Amino acid sequence: MRKTIHVVLSFVGALALALSGPAHAAQRELQKLTVGYTPIAGASLPFFIAVEEKIFPKYGFDIFPVFMGGSPLINSAILAGEFPIGYTGGGAIISSRLAGSDLIAIASPLPVLTIDGWAKPEIKTINDLRGKRVGVTRFGASSYFAGLSMLESAGVKPNEVVFIQNGGVGESFAALLGGRVDVCMIGYPFGLRAKKEGFHLLFRPSDTEYGLFPTAVIAARESWVKEPRNRKMAIDFLRALNEGQQLARENAEVSKKALRKFTRVNDDAELQGTFEFYRTAFGANLKVVEKSMANALKFIDHPKAKQFDVKQSFDNSLVDEMMKQ
Repeated sequence: MRKTIHVVLSFVGALALALSGPAHAAQRELQKLTVGYTPIAGASLPFFIAVEEKIFPKYGFDIFPVFMGGSPLINSAILAGEFPIGYTGGGAIISSRLAGSDLIAIASPLPVLTIDGWAKPEIKTINDLRGKRVGVTRFGASSYFAGLSMLESAGVKPNEVVFIQNGGVGESFAALLGGRVDVCMIGYPFGLRAKKEGFHLLFRPSDTEYGLFPTAVIAARESWVKEPRNRKMAIDFLRALNEGQQLARENAEVSKKALRKFTRVNDDAELQGTFEFYRTAFGANLKVVEKSMANALKFIDHPKAKQFDVKQSFDNSLVDEMMKQ
């Protein structure tokens, strides 16, 4: 009897090991992938959701997200070979291309400018900003382009203000709270916090002609994407991100959970407001919008900018391939 029990237990154990073997093997085979991203705000929500809801492992990835304060830092890291893919800003991609790099946008989760200008109560109009300090995350980042859009909308020249780099959206908000800047360019949920603290909305690009803008794009080196193995990896990455994108547009609870984790904001009203603000801003698909890239080009100060064809800065073929499968 004991021998029979022992044989049965051995068989059950062997069966359990056999059944669990492929799962463990699949887990061990996950591709470790570091992804630099910015900002720590609602603009990164599709990526946050794909990480928090463990969507990336479904497509073979073990993702290690690394926040970097501003698109130029992410782009430099990609070009240096620190990681192959980044969640960055489209304007910075164009600047990098003009500087001679082969960086390219392969998708765009957020093709509109969702970075508002929040100002001290005494700043009544954009014209009042002459001689004042404008807080952005970093020169060349989407927040910087939002600041330039704000100034141009009122005919104020960039050299008539002082741009202050703060390193992140939370840091820009802290600079506004601390009086180190007179206006700061921030997205939700920090915009809701600014309103709660008595600051007022000075500029909302989505209400103007400057609304269409590649605030968030997925970047990679063109030479890297051309390799068949890397191309497949990039398409699988976009599949996972696309699932996160759809949830960011449709699922408030999942969105709030991811925002709570990454932004460390716990106020449910702020989280709900952030979800509502961004849900219609995220595209129905991940395609880069040519017009948004063209709008970004307008604000890039480079001798070759006027002759640059923005079609050189993005490639939608990976999204097209992803959507067919």
